Amino acid sequence: MQKSGKNGSVKLTLAGFVVLSGAVAFAIWLARPQLEIKRKLEAQRDDLARRVERERAEVDELNSKSLRFETDPEFVEHEARRNHRMFPGETEFVFDAPD
Repeated sequence: MQKSGKNGSVKLTLAGFVVLSGAVAFAIWLARPQLEIKRKLEAQRDDLARRVERERAEVDELNSKSLRFETDPEFVEHEARRNHRMFPGETEFVFDAPD
């Protein structure tokens, strides 16, 4: 029984291919939950990065406004009047909008 020759090696190669394919499929099946977790974590990371950028922009705007309060008297007066603040002795008139 020494006649295996080409035919025997083809069977071995085919069997090896089937075993290798099964191993790869099993590895993918095992890794799938981890890949899903990774995808969710990446989405959370991206969302947090966008939130951080919005927060940084807000902080920059507040810092700029704070600096204007310290250095720009016209800005201070504008903001005060916008918030219905008056100088001593001034009278505020409020008009109702027509219906």
